[in-house]
Parts: sequence; C-alpha cells; structure tokens
Amino acid sequence: MPETAAIADAAIADLESRALFERPTAAFRPSAYWFWHSIPDEATCRTQLADFQTKGIGTILIQARLALPREQYLSPHYLLAYSLAADIAAQLGLKLGIYDDYNWISGHAGGRTVEGRDELRERHLFWSSSADTQGTISRIHPAFTLKMGADIIAWQYEGGRIEWCEWTVEAAVLHSSGPIAAYDQIVDVTSQVSIAGSDRASCSYSYDGAVAFGWTLTVFISARSATSRIINYLLPEAAQRFIDVGLEPIVTALGKRVPDPVGSVFYDQPAPGFYRWDQMAGNLGNSLLFAPALKDCVLSKTGVPFAVALLAVVRNVGPETLRLRALFHAAYSTLMNEAFFGRLRGWAEGKEIVLTGHEILAHVSSWAPNGGFTSIDPRVAPAVDFFGIDSIRHETAVDANNLVPQLAPKMGDSVARSNGRSRCVVETYFSAERTEVRAAGQWEVTLEASRAQAIRLACLGARQFLWHGVYQTDGLDNDPTPFTNPRFDFAPGINFEPWWPYHDLFAEEIARVSAFIEAAKPRAPVAILYPLYTAFAEGPRHGHATHIGAWCEQLLAQGCDFMFVSEADIANAAIENRRLLASGLAFDAVVLPSVTVLETTAMLQKLDAFTNAGGRIWSSGETVSTVCTGERVSGSVGVTSHTTAMPNAEMVFSLLSTLTPDGPQISGQRPWQWIGHDVDGWWRMVVFNDGAEDISFDILLGDGFDYAIWDAEQGSVEAFAAVHKLTVELEPHEVRCIRLRKNGRAAVTTSILSSRAALDRSQLIALAEGWTFAAGEGRAFAPISVDNGWEEQSFPAFSGTGIYRLSFTTETEADWMLELPAVHTAVTAYTDGTKVGRRGWRPYRLGLGHLAAGSHELELHVANTAANRYYDNTPYLGSGPDKSGLTASPLLIPLRNRPE
Repeated sequence: MPETAAIADAAIADLESRALFERPTAAFRPSAYWFWHSIPDEATCRTQLADFQTKGIGTILIQARLALPREQYLSPHYLLAYSLAADIAAQLGLKLGIYDDYNWISGHAGGRTVEGRDELRERHLFWSSSADTQGTISRIHPAFTLKMGADIIAWQYEGGRIEWCEWTVEAAVLHSSGPIAAYDQIVDVTSQVSIAGSDRASCSYSYDGAVAFGWTLTVFISARSATSRIINYLLPEAAQRFIDVGLEPIVTALGKRVPDPVGSVFYDQPAPGFYRWDQMAGNLGNSLLFAPALKDCVLSKTGVPFAVALLAVVRNVGPETLRLRALFHAAYSTLMNEAFFGRLRGWAEGKEIVLTGHEILAHVSSWAPNGGFTSIDPRVAPAVDFFGIDSIRHETAVDANNLVPQLAPKMGDSVARSNGRSRCVVETYFSAERTEVRAAGQWEVTLEASRAQAIRLACLGARQFLWHGVYQTDGLDNDPTPFTNPRFDFAPGINFEPWWPYHDLFAEEIARVSAFIEAAKPRAPVAILYPLYTAFAEGPRHGHATHIGAWCEQLLAQGCDFMFVSEADIANAAIENRRLLASGLAFDAVVLPSVTVLETTAMLQKLDAFTNAGGRIWSSGETVSTVCTGERVSGSVGVTSHTTAMPNAEMVFSLLSTLTPDGPQISGQRPWQWIGHDVDGWWRMVVFNDGAEDISFDILLGDGFDYAIWDAEQGSVEAFAAVHKLTVELEPHEVRCIRLRKNGRAAVTTSILSSRAALDRSQLIALAEGWTFAAGEGRAFAPISVDNGWEEQSFPAFSGTGIYRLSFTTETEADWMLELPAVHTAVTAYTDGTKVGRRGWRPYRLGLGHLAAGSHELELHVANTAANRYYDNTPYLGSGPDKSGLTASPLLIPLRNRPE
C-alpha cells in the first residue's frame, strides 16, 4: 500500500505541476511597480490596469514617485484613487501589493514619520582622533546621496539643507598612538570630554585633561539630523510611527480589499544616510546610527565597555580587535533588524498579509558582495546580515541592476532556503551606462535583452521578475532633469516602449519557465559559506568579497550550481552518504572564501565530521584566525584543498573533477542551465543560449532515458522514449525546458532537438529589393533599404512601429517560413492582409502558411525602442541613434515535406 500511495502522490504532483505550467499563477508572472506621477482618475486606472493585465503582468505595486507632489502622498484624494485601483485590479484578476513608501527608502512615509517627532530622525555617531585636547567634527556630507542630484537631496532633507543638532559626546578614550597591545590599555575618559561649541554643520569638543606624548584622544559624538526625513532604524518607536502614519492609512482606506487582492507589503531599501566627514578615519567607511539602546546591546554582546568596543570598530586595539568588531556589528545589526523589520512583520501578520521587500544590496549588479555600491560600508545599514533579515520577512525579494548575471537572485534563493522557503522576487532596475547620470536609465533596453535576463535570473533563483517599472506618464520633452521628469526616472517605463505590445509573449514564457522550475530542487553540489562574521569584522574591502565573486563566476562558467549557507546551516546540518544536508539540499563540497572570523566553533566541528565522512572542503585566500566565542582554532581545520590565490578556471575544474557526477550531464558547448531533482526519479533542465551564435551539446543520463519537452512558449508537453543521448541545438536566445528520467533499459537511439530541422535552405529566397517604408500608421510610404536601419535613412529620432511593405512572387506552391536575420527589436508579419505571427526576440522566424505560386503581399510592422525618441536632444543619447527596424534581408524558406 505505501508504494501504491507514493505512486499516486507522484502522479497527482505531476498533474498539478503540468497544470501550473500551462496556466501559471500571479506568483510566477512578471510583476511591476506602477509609478504614479500624479493622482490618477478612474479612466486612467481602468485603462492602464487593463493594459497591464492584457500584457501578462500578475501583480502591481503602486509607487508614488518624485514627480508626484509630496504633499499629495497619502492625502484623501490619493487614498481614494488607491482604493479604486484595488477594486479595478480585483475585477481584472490582478494582485496588488502595498509599496510602503514615497519614492523609496522605507520608513519615512513621505516625511510624515518625523513630522512633529524630531527625535525619530536619524541620529549618527561620528568620531575624531588627535593628539590634542581639542578637536572638531566638520563637513558632514552624504556622499552617496549627493551623487544623485539636488532633487534627491530636496526629497530626503527639508529645504534641501543637511543640518545637525543635539551634539552629544557618547564616548571618549585615550590610547597609544602606535600599536595597542591589548584593549585593557585603553583609558575611558568620556566623562572628561564636553561639547565646546556647535552649529548646524559642525561641532567642537574639549578634553579637560592632558594627552601625553605618544597618546591619542579619540572622541565619538552623536548628532541628530535636524532636517533629514530618514528615520533612526534603531528605534522601534520610529518603526511604529511609520506604521501608524504610513501604512495604516493605506490599509484603512483599502478595507476589505486586504488581504485580497491586496496581499502583501513591500519595503524598499531602508537605509540611513551614508555620511562621511573630514575627520573620518579607520576601518568603518560611514557613520553609524546611534540610539541609547545600542550601548547596552554592545556591552551585552562584547562584554567590554561601549567606548572600548567603539574604538575596536574603527582601529586596531590588539589581538581581540576582530572579535570585538564582529560582535559590535552583530549587536548593531540585531538591534536594527528587530526594531524595524520585526515591527513590520508583527504588523503585517496582524493584517494577515505577507511582509516582503529588500534591503539595500551593496552587491547589486556584481558577484562580489560589495562590488556594486562601492562607496558605502554596508555594515552601517541593514545590508550584511541577509540570513537574519530573511528570517523576519515572509517572502524573499532582492534588487538587481541592469542586464547582467549577478549575486542577488542566488543570495535571495539561498537565504530563502535557509529559512524554510525557496526562490525569490527579483526587482530589476536600469541605470544609465552611456551617461554619468545614472537615473537617465536605459530607454534602449529591448524585450529580447530583458527576456534573456529574466531567464538567467530564473536559473539563478528567481521565481518572479519585478519590473521597475510601468509608468503612469512618459514625462516631458526638452527637460533632461532626472527623477522629477518621469522620463529620466530610471527608465524605461516599459509600457511606453514601442515593443510593449509584445510583452504578453514574454510574460507567458517566463511564467512557464519559472513554473517548470518550481516543481524541483536545484542540483547544487557546492555550498559556499556566507562569512557573516568575517564581513562584520574585516569590512567590505576585505578579500572575502572578491573571493566569493570569483567562486561564483568560476563555478557557473563550468556548469556547477551552488548555494550560500550560513554558519548555523552547516552547524545544524546532517551528514549522509558523504553529503552535507543543509537548507533542504545535499552538498558534496563546502567552500570557505577567505574566511577569517567565525561566530562559534560549531561549524568547524561539523565540517570536520563532513571531511571524515568523505566530503570536500575547499578554501581560498586567508584562513580562520578568530572565533568570537574565544576558542583557539587552526585555520585549516577540515580543509581538503586550500589556495591563497584567487580561484581560477583551472583550479575549479580540478576540484569539481573530484566530485561524483549526479543526474543528467551536458557534453559539448555549455548553455545557461538549471538542473533540478524532480519527483519519482525525474530530473528537470532549463537550457538557454544567451549568446549570438548557435550552440550544440549532448545530454546524457545513463544507458537509456525517456524525456519530455515542455514548451514554455506554447504551454504544451511532448513526450519521447528510450534514447541513449539527446543532442540539443540551440539558436541564439532559444530556451528549452526538458524533463527526463532513466528508463531502466538500454537504448542506442540518439534524438536531435533542433528548431531548424524542418527548413529547406537549399531553396531559400532572399527578399532584398523593392521594399517601401512608413514611419507609423497613416504616414506616406517611400523606398527603403533593409540592409540598414531606418535611423540611417532619414528617421534618426523615430521611435515607434515602422511599416515595411513588399510585393513578392513565389514560383512554387509550398508552406513557407519567413526568417528575419536582424530585427530591432520586435515584429509582426502579415501576408496578403492576414496576420501570421509576431516575435519579440530571436530567432525571428514566422510561419507564413501555405502560399500558392504567384504574387503575394508581405507587410512587417517593426517596433524599436524608445531611446531615439526620448534621448533626442538630451545629453543622454550617447554616440548616436540606436539601430532600428530591419538591418538584413528577410529570407523566405520552404518547409521540408513531412511524412504523413
């Protein structure tokens, strides 16, 4: 009976998986921020939401952007429109999520949190060292924010003024100017230092004692911002005030629309200002938030006076430096997480909605944990303890920048699995690459490039692709101002792209790819330790960051998936059949990327047991020197292979060759891939060619196997049996979802999977001459070359849908395929007035159906991007107009006769 029940359960799971693949729910469909630049009327809400639904978007998050006057945010008119939008969304079957703030940086509620509550504004710790009895703190500036321009400063600071008040000496110490042998040689003189003078920009302090020769006085002074709208995230009362004035009004207005269709609240980059000042020096790269509770938290965690722990944060205080520094940041991070995220979670659960969102990610657009926002020190913000933060939210979300593979989705999937869930939402925004004004965005983004990134993200751990965003308006001409002109608010607003009518094709396909992955666990033989306490102690410029980035890139380049694990994951793991069982996965090897500091020895003890059971432990860079519980350790405990060098291709290949292969293997050119364990002995694979040339490879799985092709474009499934080898030929940007299982019997058949197989290229016809063109409906037609884009032929600033026409003759009656070698960027084809198909990415191949011999009319509607239109006459265009339309001769290719 148990075996029969298991078979029945597997069959049910298979049916449910297939049903989800055919009709993916909102959780797998693209979602989007809906940028409100003004309060919309009912007609606008109905028109735009219906458009979003038609284009395949499943979830919308309303986001008030800087173009919306701040005083209108959360006004009665705003809340009425919000409720109306929720009603319309429900009628359309859309889900709605609460984006929790105005613009971004959660917690300020458009400035309402701190109105009348000055004590909730961000308060920071600054420090200064000198051999004198007097000193200053001066020229405090948010370097990170200043780069974004005056409008962002005006949004974050009242009147655009960065001012300070309530200067307070929090700690002061005397210490050797040279090396400090031990922290007990530090003299706490806090009671003897006072503020000597201050204004809104700086303060001076004075020590009433003497500083001996060879000694230094270091003073830590806190100040509260008098003008910042950002809250102090260490204060739970600030989080509660944010809830009261920022979230409760929305939920109250929505009423019974919560929790359906409004089922989540999304926080976005809660972070203090990243301040620098003239006297700043030491290990920490920005000021720290301060609240009185921090003193007791640090004392409890470190066991040393607050002043001593602070000095360890910024400079070397002897052998205990790394331990004290790590424990300080652990206390600081825990206080922040509980004060802000903990309050949000409790509130969300009380409303029966899901808490999700993402902290600021210093690794955005990079594989190295601190390779994105290199000008900030993530330890001063909720931007290091990703596993801890994820244990507080209900669903994982991360932030990704631009169209490159990066750490965010892999880290998101990892922390989700560590906390008993899986996969994540990946918000993708676009910063300009051809101008220094990052907010100008990328109107040049194509649907093909976005689709490719969405598939890569899915392979790296994303469940849902979140657009940043769909726009309410497309902004103003002749105004290059970033942010307040919506046109340059991290473009594109995808619904104003000429290729937007093709978005539903992308939405259906990526939803099915994601749903296909959902039913299986990834084959990830390698676990990479996320070295949290090393990051706390050493800081963002330490080698652990670059070593992590190198391991990620080298493993993926060789087709080896991996997952990040925490110290606790390893310490609590089981060991079975030479594998480490953690986060719901089975690992053959564990990587220690330049790990110098650990929280406890529990992980090392488990790794020792793992090595003794036949597991592999690989390390690079530096080795463990400090354990925060105080035990002495050898840096090479349990390690089976160590190199001080950065991991390279040769080294990683050699290490991977020591692992026993499991499941389907790929031989030949390597595609982007995802491979996972399915139920009942099945495997699932996603293979994708994101390159510019065809690739070919073989899939092997024992002596014989059955397989099925799950067509993500059509939602169909086709099964095949008893093959020895599956040869896959992928054209550029072609993706395949394949399910396969050993069949227990030998097979000699080789199956070939190729979309080109049915084409008879010996009889192709090049349609090179005779084309005419109109720059949009209702425009006059004129001759045009199809070997060059229309931007080179009198239409440099035209963004939209251009129409190409051609009369052609076929001498043979046949089923014909139209192949377009180069399209910029999406196309719909008509033959003899009948629409025959549309494509938004390569391969641009459209079936024309059965054509009789004789003359026919071909019409191609080609959409480019909005770049040439919106960047025209601005500093953001770059070197010239982007390619548009056709840039190679279309081809007519007859289909081979197929046997009946």
